[in-house]
Amino acid sequence: MKYNNEVSNNMKKEKWYKVICSVCAALFAFCSVTPITANAEENRPVISYETRDKVEQSLLDYIEEHKNVTPSVSIVVFDSKQDICSVVYGETNTSQHIKADENTVYEWGSVSKLLIWTSAMQLYEQGKLDLNEDIRVYLPDGFLKNLSFEKPVTMIDLMNHSGGFQESVWDIETDNLDELMPLDEAITKTAPAQTYAPGETVSYSNWSASLAGYIVECVSGMDYADYVNENIFEPLGMEHTYMKPDASDNEWAAEQRKKINSYAYFGEDVQDLGECRRYIHLYPAGSAGGTISDMAVFAKAFLCDSKDCPLFMKDETLDEMLSPSCYFSDNTTPRLCHGLFFSDCGNGLYGHGGNTEGFSADLELDLENKTGFVSMTNKQSDRVYSDELCSLLYGEYTVPSDPDFEKIDLSGYYEMGRSAGGVGVLRILSPYEDILKIWEQDGKFTGNLGVVEYRQISDSAVEMKLITGTTKTILIRRDENGNFTGFQSFQAIDYVKESNAQYYTDIVMIALFAASLVIMPLLFIVHIIRLRKFKEQPEYRFKRLEMFSNLSVLCITVELILIAVFFHSFFGSSRLNYAVVCIALCIFSVLAVFFIVKCWLSNEKPKNKIIPVIETMCVLFIAANVFYWPLFQFWGF
Repeated sequence: MKYNNEVSNNMKKEKWYKVICSVCAALFAFCSVTPITANAEENRPVISYETRDKVEQSLLDYIEEHKNVTPSVSIVVFDSKQDICSVVYGETNTSQHIKADENTVYEWGSVSKLLIWTSAMQLYEQGKLDLNEDIRVYLPDGFLKNLSFEKPVTMIDLMNHSGGFQESVWDIETDNLDELMPLDEAITKTAPAQTYAPGETVSYSNWSASLAGYIVECVSGMDYADYVNENIFEPLGMEHTYMKPDASDNEWAAEQRKKINSYAYFGEDVQDLGECRRYIHLYPAGSAGGTISDMAVFAKAFLCDSKDCPLFMKDETLDEMLSPSCYFSDNTTPRLCHGLFFSDCGNGLYGHGGNTEGFSADLELDLENKTGFVSMTNKQSDRVYSDELCSLLYGEYTVPSDPDFEKIDLSGYYEMGRSAGGVGVLRILSPYEDILKIWEQDGKFTGNLGVVEYRQISDSAVEMKLITGTTKTILIRRDENGNFTGFQSFQAIDYVKESNAQYYTDIVMIALFAASLVIMPLLFIVHIIRLRKFKEQPEYRFKRLEMFSNLSVLCITVELILIAVFFHSFFGSSRLNYAVVCIALCIFSVLAVFFIVKCWLSNEKPKNKIIPVIETMCVLFIAANVFYWPLFQFWGF
């Protein structure tokens, strides 16, 4: 990534801004799903070629309203046969006043995943890929080492983001092109733990999508980028789009990509991120880039009559791809259609959004009325266009209340299914990471994450009033027996309810662990100061053993502090570093127990045993935490 000097001097600010953006993105995602339970046809804007002037004006008015947070944006609204209108606004380089135009190349981000699912459906059509087969059939022997459940993972699970994989904890991108890994190596080195049984929980996963891209490689016998170029870009005439992380598969697009800068907005402060190049190891999940017209061509292919779709040879393949492959718990509202997410606008849109380090994009389709739109902007973590255009162009549903539903006690603690804190050293973060808390107050349910009130309005829906004054609706998550188990939000994130006992047990264990890690190092210092006093006394050997036990805990404390302060640089993409951390924690814990046991077996115990008892309790608490979390687990990633 080529940052300018200002950006280089503000890396820490950017890092914390990205953390805040991630939290806000998770909150936005949580607040974005509305089930189809009402007919909003009368409120729905009509998108058609006949209304193109009105549609274009509404886009221009919207851009004017948000121009202070818009470096540049390109939007195309279309039907199955033609563009209804297109708008290009702003500058690709604000300091040099370079205007965006039809040749501006933006990054697709996660919209790239639609290329994976399209490729998979093509191979399915050819009989080379069974969507319901165990994916290990298509992978090299022993390739997957991170599976925790006997139930096999299928391509449908990967399409539905329900393979059970938590978020990857390893770096999946680099700003140094020389460090870019081959796809198979990247997948094995960044593999996350599998924390849910396949098909049980929807948890958006870049890693599992890239795994599906690698399966395309294995089944087709072609490099993934080459496959996409030959079987998607060329048939559609997408001459201005690349797939490889370095854009080397399209020379023209690679040159155009160098001409655009990215921008981040911190309130009224605008930061120029320069060219902002990040090379994604798991590149099928988010490395595509190109012009807005090329993305529109790709999107329109899904609106064709089945017999006219250039992506597939058989009419029924497109029909099957656009049919629901996953439903919400109400069993009536589609959630995903073979990788396309359901959106709660209009009559129900289907598509995918995307964000990279400095770009945002969105692709949405109204399958019923055969219209849609694509948008691209050179803005970091954009929400103005990648989320709000759906409502602007297609309107929203108002979900009616149902007075006859059975009320649910919503209070409790909910863990985000995409959490990265589910296994090993990272599991200790789980009580604090992405935890949604709901409690009852004055006869109403309220919570954290910017929600003022939760109000159940039906058997399947809960309405939330946000601190911004707006209201959103989410779906209730139920198991196969109809029992309430959490919430379903956005299109690919579940919030899973955990018992109060589990949550408070976690908190107590962490508190005891933290207290022990503070007390023991302090006592180590005390022992060093006082050890000389006991040198000629019978308790000298006992005091030395105490000191060694405290020293072991001091090493654990220092190691955990280093992990907390230098987490990403410490782990990097290395499994070896992670394994060393886990093994070292175990060794020092065992040493602490060994020395404290030796103390009590000694014949030179002091008369006052208060401090040895405190040390013993601390060591036991530390050992208990090692097994409880478990901090010894260095496999499964």
